[in-house]
Amino acid sequence: MEKTIRFYLLLYQEDVEYLFRNNFRELPVKEISSTYSLEGIENFAVNMMKYKHEPLITAKVICDFERYKEYKDSQQEDEEYINEFGDFTKIAVEAINYSVIDKINVINIFGKKLQEIDKNIYDILDDESRFFKSRLNQFIHSNSREIIPYNYFGRIAAEKKESPTFTDKEIQQQIKYAIAEEEITLKNAKERTATINSVEEAVDFLINEDLEQKDLDHIKNKSLATRFDESGEHFGYNMYLRNIFIYPNKNKIFLENLENYNSHYLIDRGEFGEGIIEDLLWRKVNNCETTEENSEKIKEIQKRINKNIEGDSYWNLYMKIKMLSYNFKDEEIEKYLELEDQSENDEDNFYEYYYQQKALLARLNEKEREIFENLKQDYFNVQNILNKLKI
Repeated sequence: MEKTIRFYLLLYQEDVEYLFRNNFRELPVKEISSTYSLEGIENFAVNMMKYKHEPLITAKVICDFERYKEYKDSQQEDEEYINEFGDFTKIAVEAINYSVIDKINVINIFGKKLQEIDKNIYDILDDESRFFKSRLNQFIHSNSREIIPYNYFGRIAAEKKESPTFTDKEIQQQIKYAIAEEEITLKNAKERTATINSVEEAVDFLINEDLEQKDLDHIKNKSLATRFDESGEHFGYNMYLRNIFIYPNKNKIFLENLENYNSHYLIDRGEFGEGIIEDLLWRKVNNCETTEENSEKIKEIQKRINKNIEGDSYWNLYMKIKMLSYNFKDEEIEKYLELEDQSENDEDNFYEYYYQQKALLARLNEKEREIFENLKQDYFNVQNILNKLKI
């Protein structure tokens, strides 16, 4: 594990604009106020508000210790890293730029008239908020615990910019070719699926005949947290499932099996039942079919629902069934419901409880939990600044 060194900095609006132009990976080379603690830089910012009318922005930078030391050792011995005011000199800033890890993170903002901040700064921070939210969600939603790189959005934009340009005629030809290819694929799939008579057979076909390994790997990388994502797959993979299994499928045996499929748990069936196929596919690929013990617990809860037995709310019973179906333990379910109650009774901290629920669903280990907390705080820091600027 690499050794790191952490610094806290006091920046101005023009510094944030410079950071933005450099993917938040490089500081402007000038003297910058700094400390080794968050408390120290925030106290310094509060004191500076007495003398500065413009907004003051605190930031955190983490550096690779060996690279930082390497740069420092390469300089003249008489080079000063701290000036008489306790600020970083230009040489110190260059050392940071040489050794920075990931992004330089904005933490907080101070000022008497924050509402008068340059709109460009607000837009920059809004972009950072979207980035950190995407990074946090991707970490939770992937079993590989992917952390998107600091220049993720920039890469997408660059790829679009660098993509070859085509004439209108070439584009039309490409569209026709893609449609023709898709029609052939669907025709072949529909010919095969016409003889499929059950949901289980449909899933076996997808795993053993239809899906490529990269598709199966993609499904396998979807964490348990994605099974509780309300947005679902309606316009994604489920659209493909509707096309090959449901319309215009005249196999009444299959359609009746799909309509009457009793999974013993509650799921999003989708528009025509394709959600059932998608869910069973994920379970089989990820070895997460409901255990016999949990199936019995689910049946007991369903009896309570049918008899309208009071005690738990319908929502709590619904979540117990769903979480049991994915083989969560009783204590995990109780913790999830406890967080649900807290989120309803503490609106100011709603997103804290929301992401704690997500982390529980993703089943993070100790090391992953530590990374999650850091990613979450990165997102919350920027979002809190934006909330300050809206007041």
